[in-house]
Amino acid sequence: MNNIKQPKTFEELGYIFFGPLLYNFFLWLDGEALGSDKILFNSREGFFLEKLYRLFRGKGSVVDSVYFKTSRKLSSIAACANREDIYNTFHHHRYCGKLSSLLTDRFGVNPSIDIDYVLDTRLDVPNLDLYVDEILYNAERVRNEYSKYVFDVVGDSKQILMVDSGYQGTTQYYIQKAYGLQFKGRYITFKGNKYLTDVKGLYNFNTTQFPQNIIFFESVFTDKVGTYIDIDNGCFVNEHIEENTHFFNEKEQIVAGITQFILDENITSIEQADYIFNLMCTKDFVQDKKLMDIFYHDNYYTRDRVRKIITK
Repeated sequence: MNNIKQPKTFEELGYIFFGPLLYNFFLWLDGEALGSDKILFNSREGFFLEKLYRLFRGKGSVVDSVYFKTSRKLSSIAACANREDIYNTFHHHRYCGKLSSLLTDRFGVNPSIDIDYVLDTRLDVPNLDLYVDEILYNAERVRNEYSKYVFDVVGDSKQILMVDSGYQGTTQYYIQKAYGLQFKGRYITFKGNKYLTDVKGLYNFNTTQFPQNIIFFESVFTDKVGTYIDIDNGCFVNEHIEENTHFFNEKEQIVAGITQFILDENITSIEQADYIFNLMCTKDFVQDKKLMDIFYHDNYYTRDRVRKIITK
Protein backbone atom coordinates (compact mmCIF):
# COMPACT_ATOMS: atom_id res chain seq x y z
CA MET A 1 0.00 0.00 0.00
CA ASN A 2 2.96 2.28 -0.53
CA ASN A 3 1.73 3.90 -3.75
CA ILE A 4 -1.05 6.28 -2.72
CA LYS A 5 -2.08 6.86 -6.34
CA GLN A 6 -2.40 3.23 -7.23
CA PRO A 7 -4.69 1.35 -4.84
CA LYS A 8 -5.60 -1.94 -6.52
CA THR A 9 -8.38 -3.14 -4.25
CA PHE A 10 -11.24 -1.74 -2.23
CA GLU A 11 -9.38 -2.76 0.92
CA GLU A 12 -6.47 -0.56 -0.11
CA LEU A 13 -8.86 2.29 -0.89
CA GLY A 14 -10.21 2.03 2.67
CA TYR A 15 -6.79 1.70 4.26
CA ILE A 16 -5.14 4.59 2.42
CA PHE A 17 -7.89 7.21 2.27
CA PHE A 18 -10.51 6.41 4.91
CA GLY A 19 -8.23 4.94 7.57
CA PRO A 20 -6.42 8.15 8.62
CA LEU A 21 -9.68 10.11 8.61
CA LEU A 22 -11.42 7.76 11.02
CA TYR A 23 -8.44 6.93 13.22
CA ASN A 24 -8.13 10.63 14.04
CA PHE A 25 -11.87 10.86 14.64
CA PHE A 26 -11.84 7.95 17.09
CA LEU A 27 -8.83 9.37 18.93
CA TRP A 28 -10.76 12.61 19.38
CA LEU A 29 -14.05 10.89 20.18
CA ASP A 30 -12.38 8.82 22.89
CA GLY A 31 -11.55 11.98 24.82
CA GLU A 32 -14.92 13.57 24.13
CA ALA A 33 -16.73 10.50 25.46
CA LEU A 34 -15.27 10.90 28.95
CA GLY A 35 -18.12 11.25 31.42
CA SER A 36 -20.69 9.72 29.08
CA ASP A 37 -22.53 6.56 30.04
CA LYS A 38 -23.80 5.71 26.55
CA ILE A 39 -22.87 6.51 22.96
CA LEU A 40 -25.48 6.45 20.21
CA PHE A 41 -24.10 5.91 16.71
CA ASN A 42 -26.84 7.15 14.40
CA SER A 43 -27.92 5.12 11.41
CA ARG A 44 -26.95 4.76 8.69
CA GLU A 45 -23.33 5.85 9.15
CA GLY A 46 -23.32 4.30 12.59
CA PHE A 47 -23.69 0.77 11.23
CA PHE A 48 -19.98 0.64 10.43
CA LEU A 49 -18.84 3.44 12.76
CA GLU A 50 -20.04 1.69 15.91
CA LYS A 51 -18.25 -1.55 14.96
CA LEU A 52 -15.03 0.27 14.11
CA TYR A 53 -15.13 2.26 17.33
CA ARG A 54 -15.54 -0.93 19.35
CA LEU A 55 -12.47 -2.28 17.55
CA PHE A 56 -10.57 0.93 18.26
CA ARG A 57 -11.49 0.85 21.95
CA GLY A 58 -10.75 -2.85 22.31
CA LYS A 59 -11.29 -4.50 25.65
CA GLY A 60 -10.71 -1.22 27.46
CA SER A 61 -14.08 0.23 26.48
CA VAL A 62 -16.15 1.26 29.49
CA VAL A 63 -18.86 3.22 27.66
CA ASP A 64 -21.83 1.32 26.26
CA SER A 65 -22.31 1.99 22.55
CA VAL A 66 -25.45 1.39 20.50
CA TYR A 67 -26.28 1.42 16.81
CA PHE A 68 -29.22 3.83 16.99
CA LYS A 69 -31.95 3.35 14.39
CA THR A 70 -33.01 6.78 13.23
CA SER A 71 -33.02 9.20 10.28
CA ARG A 72 -33.84 12.79 9.48
CA LYS A 73 -37.20 11.66 8.12
CA LEU A 74 -38.16 9.51 11.11
CA SER A 75 -37.00 12.05 13.68
CA SER A 76 -38.47 15.09 11.91
CA ILE A 77 -41.87 13.44 11.51
CA ALA A 78 -41.86 12.59 15.22
CA ALA A 79 -41.05 16.22 16.02
CA CYS A 80 -43.88 17.71 13.92
CA ALA A 81 -46.46 19.01 16.38
CA ASN A 82 -48.01 21.89 14.43
CA ARG A 83 -48.14 23.64 11.07
CA GLU A 84 -45.05 25.73 11.80
CA ASP A 85 -42.97 22.61 12.43
CA ILE A 86 -43.88 21.31 8.98
CA TYR A 87 -42.68 24.44 7.20
CA ASN A 88 -39.62 24.75 9.43
CA THR A 89 -38.21 21.53 7.94
CA PHE A 90 -37.35 23.58 4.86
CA HIS A 91 -35.14 25.94 6.88
CA HIS A 92 -32.56 23.19 7.29
CA HIS A 93 -33.05 21.10 4.17
CA ARG A 94 -34.17 21.91 0.66
CA TYR A 95 -36.28 19.60 -1.47
CA CYS A 96 -36.06 19.09 -5.24
CA GLY A 97 -38.60 16.80 -6.89
CA LYS A 98 -42.29 16.21 -7.33
CA LEU A 99 -44.83 17.44 -4.79
CA SER A 100 -46.12 13.89 -4.35
CA SER A 101 -42.58 12.66 -3.62
CA LEU A 102 -42.05 15.46 -1.10
CA LEU A 103 -45.19 14.50 0.84
CA THR A 104 -44.21 10.83 0.87
CA ASP A 105 -40.45 11.05 1.33
CA ARG A 106 -40.36 13.84 3.90
CA PHE A 107 -43.69 13.60 5.73
CA GLY A 108 -44.71 9.98 5.20
CA VAL A 109 -48.17 10.65 3.72
CA ASN A 110 -49.76 9.81 0.36
CA PRO A 111 -52.70 12.17 -0.15
CA SER A 112 -54.65 12.55 -3.34
CA ILE A 113 -53.15 15.38 -5.43
CA ASP A 114 -55.03 17.12 -8.21
CA ILE A 115 -51.97 18.51 -9.98
CA ASP A 116 -48.53 17.06 -9.33
CA TYR A 117 -45.54 19.18 -10.29
CA VAL A 118 -41.79 19.48 -9.84
CA LEU A 119 -40.61 21.94 -7.21
CA ASP A 120 -37.41 23.33 -5.76
CA THR A 121 -37.78 24.79 -2.28
CA ARG A 122 -34.64 26.88 -2.75
CA LEU A 123 -36.79 28.95 -5.12
CA ASP A 124 -40.21 28.64 -3.51
CA VAL A 125 -41.67 26.65 -0.61
CA PRO A 126 -44.97 25.05 -1.66
CA ASN A 127 -48.25 25.67 0.14
CA LEU A 128 -48.92 22.46 2.07
CA ASP A 129 -51.91 23.68 4.07
CA LEU A 130 -54.23 21.17 2.37
CA TYR A 131 -52.12 18.35 3.80
CA VAL A 132 -51.32 19.68 7.29
CA ASP A 133 -53.98 17.65 9.14
CA GLU A 134 -52.89 14.39 7.50
CA ILE A 135 -49.22 15.14 8.15
CA LEU A 136 -49.85 15.93 11.84
CA TYR A 137 -52.05 12.85 12.30
CA ASN A 138 -49.29 10.64 10.94
CA ALA A 139 -46.69 12.53 13.01
CA GLU A 140 -48.55 11.78 16.24
CA ARG A 141 -48.66 8.09 15.34
CA VAL A 142 -44.95 7.99 14.56
CA ARG A 143 -44.05 10.00 17.67
CA ASN A 144 -45.90 7.55 19.91
CA GLU A 145 -44.53 4.45 18.16
CA TYR A 146 -40.94 5.69 18.03
CA SER A 147 -40.95 6.82 21.67
CA LYS A 148 -41.00 3.20 22.83
CA TYR A 149 -37.77 2.48 20.97
CA VAL A 150 -36.08 5.76 21.91
CA PHE A 151 -36.71 5.46 25.65
CA ASP A 152 -35.82 1.77 25.62
CA VAL A 153 -32.42 2.67 24.17
CA VAL A 154 -31.92 5.64 26.50
CA GLY A 155 -32.82 3.57 29.57
CA ASP A 156 -31.33 4.93 32.78
CA SER A 157 -28.48 6.75 31.02
CA LYS A 158 -28.03 10.39 32.01
CA GLN A 159 -25.03 11.46 29.93
CA ILE A 160 -25.64 10.36 26.35
CA LEU A 161 -23.32 11.17 23.46
CA MET A 162 -24.80 11.11 19.95
CA VAL A 163 -22.41 10.47 17.05
CA ASP A 164 -22.94 11.08 13.35
CA SER A 165 -20.96 12.20 10.31
CA GLY A 166 -22.48 15.69 10.23
CA TYR A 167 -23.21 18.31 9.73
CA GLN A 168 -26.15 20.30 11.17
CA GLY A 169 -27.24 17.91 13.90
CA THR A 170 -30.85 17.97 12.70
CA THR A 171 -31.61 14.40 13.78
CA GLN A 172 -30.31 15.16 17.26
CA TYR A 173 -32.39 18.35 17.37
CA TYR A 174 -35.59 16.65 16.25
CA ILE A 175 -35.29 13.80 18.75
CA GLN A 176 -34.56 16.23 21.58
CA LYS A 177 -37.56 18.32 20.53
CA ALA A 178 -39.93 15.38 20.19
CA TYR A 179 -39.08 13.72 23.51
CA GLY A 180 -37.62 16.39 25.78
CA LEU A 181 -34.19 14.75 25.87
CA GLN A 182 -30.72 16.30 25.89
CA PHE A 183 -27.68 14.76 24.24
CA LYS A 184 -24.12 15.81 23.63
CA GLY A 185 -23.42 15.77 19.89
CA ARG A 186 -20.09 14.77 18.41
CA TYR A 187 -19.74 14.83 14.65
CA ILE A 188 -17.00 14.21 12.14
CA THR A 189 -17.77 17.74 10.95
CA PHE A 190 -20.29 20.26 12.27
CA LYS A 191 -21.61 23.37 10.53
CA GLY A 192 -23.65 24.69 13.43
CA ASN A 193 -27.20 24.63 14.77
CA LYS A 194 -28.53 27.42 16.99
CA TYR A 195 -30.95 25.04 18.69
CA LEU A 196 -28.23 22.72 20.02
CA THR A 197 -25.74 23.07 22.86
CA ASP A 198 -22.61 21.05 23.63
CA VAL A 199 -22.09 20.04 20.02
CA LYS A 200 -18.72 19.75 18.27
CA GLY A 201 -17.13 18.43 15.11
CA LEU A 202 -13.54 17.33 14.55
CA TYR A 203 -12.91 18.47 10.97
CA ASN A 204 -13.56 22.21 10.90
CA PHE A 205 -16.44 23.03 8.59
CA ASN A 206 -14.83 26.21 7.25
CA THR A 207 -11.16 25.29 7.00
CA THR A 208 -10.99 21.60 6.02
CA GLN A 209 -11.95 19.81 2.81
CA PHE A 210 -14.02 17.09 4.46
CA PRO A 211 -17.36 18.97 4.44
CA GLN A 212 -17.11 19.18 0.64
CA ASN A 213 -16.27 15.47 0.47
CA ILE A 214 -18.67 14.12 3.08
CA ILE A 215 -20.93 12.68 0.38
CA PHE A 216 -18.18 10.15 -0.50
CA PHE A 217 -17.97 9.14 3.14
CA GLU A 218 -21.73 8.78 3.52
CA SER A 219 -21.91 6.67 0.37
CA VAL A 220 -19.70 4.04 2.00
CA PHE A 221 -20.97 4.32 5.56
CA THR A 222 -24.45 2.99 5.03
CA ASP A 223 -26.67 0.18 6.24
CA LYS A 224 -27.55 -2.78 4.03
CA VAL A 225 -31.24 -2.47 4.87
CA GLY A 226 -31.53 1.19 3.85
CA THR A 227 -32.80 4.25 5.67
CA TYR A 228 -35.16 3.83 8.63
CA ILE A 229 -38.22 5.85 7.58
CA ASP A 230 -41.10 4.62 9.77
CA ILE A 231 -42.07 2.36 12.64
CA ASP A 232 -45.34 0.47 12.72
CA ASN A 233 -46.49 -1.77 15.58
CA GLY A 234 -42.95 -1.85 16.91
CA CYS A 235 -41.41 -2.87 13.56
CA PHE A 236 -39.13 -0.53 11.66
CA VAL A 237 -39.85 0.22 8.01
CA ASN A 238 -36.92 0.82 5.65
CA GLU A 239 -36.62 2.70 2.40
CA HIS A 240 -36.50 0.70 -0.81
CA ILE A 241 -33.06 -0.48 -1.85
CA GLU A 242 -31.21 1.59 -4.44
CA GLU A 243 -27.86 1.55 -6.24
CA ASN A 244 -26.06 2.80 -3.15
CA THR A 245 -26.87 -0.42 -1.30
CA HIS A 246 -26.21 -2.67 -4.29
CA PHE A 247 -22.46 -2.11 -3.79
CA PHE A 248 -22.57 -3.13 -0.15
CA ASN A 249 -20.00 -5.95 -0.57
CA GLU A 250 -17.49 -3.48 -1.97
CA LYS A 251 -18.15 -1.13 0.93
CA GLU A 252 -17.54 -3.94 3.39
CA GLN A 253 -14.15 -4.43 1.71
CA ILE A 254 -13.39 -0.72 2.16
CA VAL A 255 -14.28 -1.08 5.85
CA ALA A 256 -11.98 -4.11 6.06
CA GLY A 257 -9.15 -1.83 4.93
CA ILE A 258 -10.10 0.72 7.59
CA THR A 259 -10.12 -2.08 10.14
CA GLN A 260 -6.56 -2.99 9.26
CA PHE A 261 -5.46 0.65 9.50
CA ILE A 262 -6.91 0.84 13.02
CA LEU A 263 -5.16 -2.38 14.02
CA ASP A 264 -1.87 -1.04 12.64
CA GLU A 265 -2.33 2.12 14.77
CA ASN A 266 -0.85 4.41 12.15
CA ILE A 267 -0.64 7.99 13.34
CA THR A 268 -1.29 10.92 11.02
CA SER A 269 -2.28 14.49 11.77
CA ILE A 270 -5.84 15.73 11.32
CA GLU A 271 -4.62 18.01 8.54
CA GLN A 272 -2.86 15.16 6.75
CA ALA A 273 -5.87 12.86 7.08
CA ASP A 274 -8.13 15.54 5.57
CA TYR A 275 -5.63 16.14 2.76
CA ILE A 276 -5.35 12.44 1.90
CA PHE A 277 -9.11 11.93 1.82
CA ASN A 278 -9.47 14.95 -0.44
CA LEU A 279 -7.00 13.42 -2.88
CA MET A 280 -9.29 10.41 -3.33
CA CYS A 281 -12.18 12.78 -4.12
CA THR A 282 -10.15 14.64 -6.74
CA LYS A 283 -10.77 13.85 -10.41
CA ASP A 284 -8.46 11.18 -11.87
CA PHE A 285 -6.34 10.90 -8.72
CA VAL A 286 -7.28 7.24 -8.17
CA GLN A 287 -6.37 5.72 -11.51
CA ASP A 288 -8.25 2.42 -11.22
CA LYS A 289 -11.68 3.67 -12.29
CA LYS A 290 -13.61 0.66 -11.03
CA LEU A 291 -12.69 1.62 -7.46
CA MET A 292 -14.43 4.98 -7.88
CA ASP A 293 -17.47 3.63 -9.69
CA ILE A 294 -19.37 2.49 -6.58
CA PHE A 295 -20.11 5.88 -5.05
CA TYR A 296 -23.83 6.65 -5.07
CA HIS A 297 -25.82 8.77 -2.67
CA ASP A 298 -29.52 8.44 -1.94
CA ASN A 299 -31.15 11.16 0.11
CA TYR A 300 -34.88 11.10 -0.48
CA TYR A 301 -35.37 13.62 2.29
CA THR A 302 -34.02 16.29 -0.07
CA ARG A 303 -34.47 14.90 -3.60
CA ASP A 304 -36.42 12.18 -5.41
CA ARG A 305 -33.54 10.47 -7.17
CA VAL A 306 -30.28 8.65 -6.49
CA ARG A 307 -27.14 10.58 -7.34
CA LYS A 308 -23.95 9.06 -8.73
CA ILE A 309 -21.03 10.86 -7.14
CA ILE A 310 -18.41 12.19 -9.51
CA THR A 311 -14.93 13.23 -8.40
CA LYS A 312 -14.34 16.95 -8.68
